[in-house]
This record gives sequence, C-alpha cells and structure tokens, in this order.
Amino acid sequence: MEFPGTTTPRRRWPGRGRGAAVGRFTVGHVTSMEISDIYVHDGKLLRVIEDTQQERLTMEVLLPVDPKSDELVPRLLVFDDVHGYQIFEGRVEGCPVLLNLSVMEKSGQWSRVRLDTTHGYRELYCTAARVCDHEPLV
Repeated sequence: MEFPGTTTPRRRWPGRGRGAAVGRFTVGHVTSMEISDIYVHDGKLLRVIEDTQQERLTMEVLLPVDPKSDELVPRLLVFDDVHGYQIFEGRVEGCPVLLNLSVMEKSGQWSRVRLDTTHGYRELYCTAARVCDHEPLV
C-alpha cells in the first residue's frame, strides 16, 4: 500500500484492529457510507483527535439529525488511514460551522477529502470514513 504521490510502502502492523471506543468517547451506532454522502451542512466542529498510532482522525461534531432538520446531535466523524491532514482556516472566534464534506479526488483506495467550514477548509487523505453516534463523557 502506498500514499498518493510517494513510493514509500506502508505496513499494516498485526493487532491493529478498529475498536468500538475512540479517544475519550463512547461510540454507539456506526453508519458506514460513501464519504460524499455524509451530510454535514450547518453542523459544528467541536474538537479533533489525531490518533497517530492507529492512523485515525476523529472529529467530534454536532450534525443535523437529517438534511431537513435544524436539530443537532452529537456524532463522531472518523477517518481511517489518514495522512496529509491540513487546516486552511483563519483565526475566528467560536466553533467552525460545517458547510460541506466532499471527495476532491480519488486514486485507488485513497480519497482526498475536503471539509469546508465558515473559517476556511480542512483537507486530508484517507481510505474510509464513518459517522458514529456518541455520548460525550463528562
């Protein structure tokens, strides 16, 4: 397996399973879907957790219950096999409001994902993404 634009092979270490717990959060129902089908408009980005050992990026967010609803519920956006995570946002007070999540390009198993926010945008390469229900621990 190779990163886009490099010739360095990447090894998958034994025993690196994907568990049900992510960081400090309890994960409930997991919804697998195409990255471009994840609806984020008017959601809020609360925090980002980078797990370098698992090569995973977890975003704690509030997302709309459905595209027609103004009600926001706690969710985790989890991206697997992440590299090249970059933030192109200005310094603005408050949590970024999410505008759009899209796949900018695809190369083999890799997707270049862009998350547009009211503060700018974020980009990353990943092989998969999922939305998880969760209850923040107090």
